[in-house]
Amino acid sequence: MEPIEQRGSTRCTTKVGLAAGTTTTITVGADAQYAIGGKAYKYTAASNQATPTTDIITGAAFVAVTAGYGCAFVVGLNAAGAIKVAQGPLSALDSATSGSTALFADTSPAFPSSLPADFCPVGYIVTKVGASGSSWTFGSSNLAGPPSNVLHTFVDVQNLPSRPQIS
Repeated sequence: MEPIEQRGSTRCTTKVGLAAGTTTTITVGADAQYAIGGKAYKYTAASNQATPTTDIITGAAFVAVTAGYGCAFVVGLNAAGAIKVAQGPLSALDSATSGSTALFADTSPAFPSSLPADFCPVGYIVTKVGASGSSWTFGSSNLAGPPSNVLHTFVDVQNLPSRPQIS
């Protein structure tokens, strides 16, 4: 017999179509089939869902992404079907003025160092604020039609890769 390697896994098994909603809201464009610790859950697709205003890891308000920096936000669902978000550390960008042309100075941003046990990542957002952009804060700044020189890239996942994929 072969060992059971997926016992108790946490993963999303569908592409959820993560996207900006209107203003500060978020959209999960497709039903999410996911598991936390091996137990199956379903989240029904919904547009314009309120974004959290506090980080699931710290319980505090999200740290503003300031001009010349970027970071990754991990978007997930808990067992109750609530959208939760965890912010990774800020990473310096090159000197490009626009978030759409700015590159990460050293390496792609990192994900948070740990995630809660009752949390299944379904995607992540890489946010870049160019050198001439204004500070941007998850949950209170516009996600849709972001301010000038701010760029958001949405990525759906089944499991998080080792680092955000930025190309």
